[in-house]
Amino acid sequence: MNRSCLSPASRICIAADVHRHSTSDDDSGCVLEEYAWVPSGVKPDTVHMYFACLPEDKIPYVNSVGEKYRARQLQYQLPPQDSDPRYCGKLTDTEEKELEQFEQARKKDCLGRGVIKQLPYDNKRRHCHQINLMSLEKR
Repeated sequence: MNRSCLSPASRICIAADVHRHSTSDDDSGCVLEEYAWVPSGVKPDTVHMYFACLPEDKIPYVNSVGEKYRARQLQYQLPPQDSDPRYCGKLTDTEEKELEQFEQARKKDCLGRGVIKQLPYDNKRRHCHQINLMSLEKR
């Protein structure tokens, strides 16, 4: 098909498709440098499969709307006033100590990284509480 015969919208879709499914970065030789963030502990092909499941505007390509979306999500999930007294206005010394204790407890007990695992397809809809983590760890 001659690209000059395609509408501008079609050419954009083709260009986005090529970018979305690329498996290498010609500039650096590193497959994952096209992303601003990748899940830790997984192979590059798994990273690409993971991001292929997200809507295009949520994929955190470097300097993209997806990267900005992720930054907004992190700020929403971890607002600065929950960890830094500078963002809280006037706090008493007691309140600052309580905030510090809260932040330490949150880091210890609540903050962590999720993991991605590929599950076999069995045509069933699953929710997080239905996943058996023990069966995933045996793989």
